[in-house]
Amino acid sequence: MVKRNLALATVALLIANFMGGLDATIVNTALPAIMSDLNGIRLVGWISSAFLLGTAVTTVLWGRVAENFGNKRIFQFSVALFILSSLLGGLATNMIMLIIARALMGIGAGGMVSIPFIIYADIYPNPAERARALGWVTAFYTLSTVVGPLIGGWLVDVLSWHWVFLINLPIGIISMLLLQVTYHDPVKTTAKQPFDYLGAGLLSAALIILLFASDGLAVSMTRSLVLLGIGLLVLVAFFMVEKQSNHALLPLELLKNPRVQVQNVMMFLINGFMIGYSVYAPMWAQGLLGKSATLGGLTQIASSILLLVGTRLTAHLMGNLSYKKIVFFGTLSVLISALAMTLATKTAPYWWLIVSGGFEGLGMGLAFTPMQVSLQDGVQRELISVSTTFGLLFRTLGQTFMASIFGAVLSLRTATQAAATNGKITTGMINKLSDANTAQQLPTSLLPAMRTMLFNSLHTIMLISLGLVIISFILNLVRKAPVKQPR
Repeated sequence: MVKRNLALATVALLIANFMGGLDATIVNTALPAIMSDLNGIRLVGWISSAFLLGTAVTTVLWGRVAENFGNKRIFQFSVALFILSSLLGGLATNMIMLIIARALMGIGAGGMVSIPFIIYADIYPNPAERARALGWVTAFYTLSTVVGPLIGGWLVDVLSWHWVFLINLPIGIISMLLLQVTYHDPVKTTAKQPFDYLGAGLLSAALIILLFASDGLAVSMTRSLVLLGIGLLVLVAFFMVEKQSNHALLPLELLKNPRVQVQNVMMFLINGFMIGYSVYAPMWAQGLLGKSATLGGLTQIASSILLLVGTRLTAHLMGNLSYKKIVFFGTLSVLISALAMTLATKTAPYWWLIVSGGFEGLGMGLAFTPMQVSLQDGVQRELISVSTTFGLLFRTLGQTFMASIFGAVLSLRTATQAAATNGKITTGMINKLSDANTAQQLPTSLLPAMRTMLFNSLHTIMLISLGLVIISFILNLVRKAPVKQPR
């Protein structure tokens, strides 16, 4: 591949990555306005979790489909689905319509996010060059998360939250067209492999049932436990099918590599904390501190900038330190962030949120790249594609399930506290409190009590997040690093 086309193809993939990062920060910034406008505190968790579920369910599937139909074609199809469903989200008039749009966006994002990593492994066979390319991936993602809160806050304050979805259309079209003229899939010398439809169906069903189980915590513990049991049984059936399949969606030799899979568990856990911070820090700033949507979004700025710093630093450290040691410093930084959010009081200053986000971003920047390279270099060549997408699946699952659980915790804690006021304070009033603009319509005398209720709910979320990070930190201390496989 000539250098010019290599650079332009990389830019095309980076633009898609930029769009994915932009979507995350913009939507998180707009959540309080959406919750207030559509009266959606009960379903607010689904705005994130429906998107992440679509991504999680399809991440591995996109990689397998691309093996038969080509990475380029499937990547472009996934981007097209993402921008069309963004249009649907921009036109949404109720929570159900918006959640459906977010699920479709997540399905598109599953391919839009995972397939580029497979293409990078193809066009950058040298690990050092690939690490630099992955550094640019994080840089573009970070850039999107820096400008995302600014753009999102401005769109919400000046126009409306609908525009945080419509902005995806021109960006996605540019990415598709640029890749079309610069990148060509390598000619495959092997026949198409049968697709594991049964395995794909069982995995999708298990993840969907488990997500409903986590969301059901806000309604009925019994229903949640029943769904959890059913989901686990379907997951067991999935592994039994994969064990017998000659063309398994997830080959058992990959699942039997504990040195690789412990990293996936760690990424699940720290990404669970990351979604907790990125979704609820803006709500904390607006609901508790009375800041605007723009300032709520700016809580993510330090996280975004230091994510870039951590990633660029990692590219230099990987030649001098072991991957495990770099991940140690990364998880330690995330642990400091989680402790800061847990120790924050109701009257904690605005800068406290920003500093906490800085440690979170630095830690994620240090931890992600070495673990991502290890997931690829620690398996045989024929497993690189599925190991890559499986790793991305675990990252997404961490965000998916924790977004749903956090949403259920927020809803349950808020409803319980509101019920204790005998109708004096309602969940609808908490909806309005979460958006600084609509909070002005609330009785001034009730604001302290409502902010206490919101703080109690957010504090519970941060306590759960801290537990996740502690477990990840300990796992990194006791694990053995993957062994690099010959190429």
